[in-house]
Amino acid sequence: MFGQGVNPVDITPLMGTIATVTIALVTFYGAVSTRLARLETKMDAVADDVRRASSVVERTATLERDMKTCFIRIDEMREEVRDLRKRLE
Repeated sequence: MFGQGVNPVDITPLMGTIATVTIALVTFYGAVSTRLARLETKMDAVADDVRRASSVVERTATLERDMKTCFIRIDEMREEVRDLRKRLE
C-alpha cells in the first residue's frame, strides 16, 4: 500500500511560523497592490499629459503651416501692389 513505512510529520510546532508567513505574504500582497494602483494612477496622469502635449504640437504645426501660407499670400500681394504702382506711373 502507498505510504507504508512513512511516519506522519507533526506540524504543530510550525503552526505559529506558518501563520506568521501567511500574514506576511498577505501584507506584502496588499502593499504591492496598493503601490501598483498608485503607479497606474500616475501612469494615467502621464498619459493625459502626453496627449495634451501631442495636441499642442499638432496645433503648433497647423499654425506654422497656416502662417507660412499667410506669408506666401503677403508676398503675392506685395508683388501685386508693385505691379499696380508700375502701371500707375
